[in-house]
Amino acid sequence: MITYNDYPSLLFTSFDKETAPEELPFEVANEKALTFLSKSKGFNEMFGYIAAKNSLQKENTTTNYYFDNEIATKIDSDDYFRNRHFGDFFSNYVKAKHGTIMFKEGGQYVYLLLGHKETKALKKVNGRYICTAMFKTNFFIGFEEAIITEKGISVLPTGYYESGMDVGGFLSFVIITLEYASGFADLPIFQSNTIKEKIYCLR
Repeated sequence: MITYNDYPSLLFTSFDKETAPEELPFEVANEKALTFLSKSKGFNEMFGYIAAKNSLQKENTTTNYYFDNEIATKIDSDDYFRNRHFGDFFSNYVKAKHGTIMFKEGGQYVYLLLGHKETKALKKVNGRYICTAMFKTNFFIGFEEAIITEKGISVLPTGYYESGMDVGGFLSFVIITLEYASGFADLPIFQSNTIKEKIYCLR
C-alpha cells in the first residue's frame, strides 16, 4: 500500500505554483536541521522548480519509482551492482527528470536531474545539476547537490547529513537508481485508488 501518509513527497512534488503551500510541513530532528531547511537555496529551489514545471506543462511532470528491499539492498551494498550502474550513468545519457524514489517503510528520495541547458540557465555553470533530499515518511534526513561533467561528479559543500551518511552517499543511491531504471523499456505501474500519481515498480 502506498499512501500520502507514508510517502508525503509524492504529494509535495505534485503541487504546482498555484496549489503549493508557502511552507512544506517537514519534521526535523533538531534546530540545526530546521535552520538548514530555512536557509538552503538548493533544497528550496528543488521543490520550487518541480512546482514550476508542473505549472508550465499543466500536469504532473514527475517520474516516480518504487522498489522492494531486495533491490534497495543491491543499490546500497552490492559493490558490483553499485559500481556497474554508477559507471554506466556517466557513459549512458540518463534523461533529465525529477520525482520521488520510494522503498519500503516510508523511505523516500526526492530528486531533480537537469539537462545541460537548464543547468546553465538556472545554476550558471556548465554540466548537469543533480540534487536529492532523503526522508523517512515526513522526517527530513539529508540533502545533497552536485554538478556532473565529463570528468565525473563534483558534490557541492552544501549538504546536510542527519544519518551519518558519507558525502556523496545520497546522490550515489539516486544516480544508481536512475541508471538502473533507464535500462527498462517499460515498467509495471503501481495501481492504487488512494493516490493519483503514476509510480513505476522497479524489479
